[in-house]
Amino acid sequence: MAEASIEVWEDNWRTFCAFLDLSSQWRWQSDGERHWLSLDYAGADVVLRRKQYDDVNFGDLQLMERAAIDAFEGR
Repeated sequence: MAEASIEVWEDNWRTFCAFLDLSSQWRWQSDGERHWLSLDYAGADVVLRRKQYDDVNFGDLQLMERAAIDAFEGR
């Protein structure tokens, strides 16, 4: 399988890295299938503070969260 690549603009690099660091903070539910709900914001806050992402805009992370959920759910 070929690897996909994406381009991340320099202005967005820290937010992109923060979003990747939040990969363990997803909430989901299962009724036989996994349904992605959101990031766990309390857990996300801990990760962002501990990794010193003071300069990351939380609204940008939420935008990425919504796009990821849409992709996960096949929308």
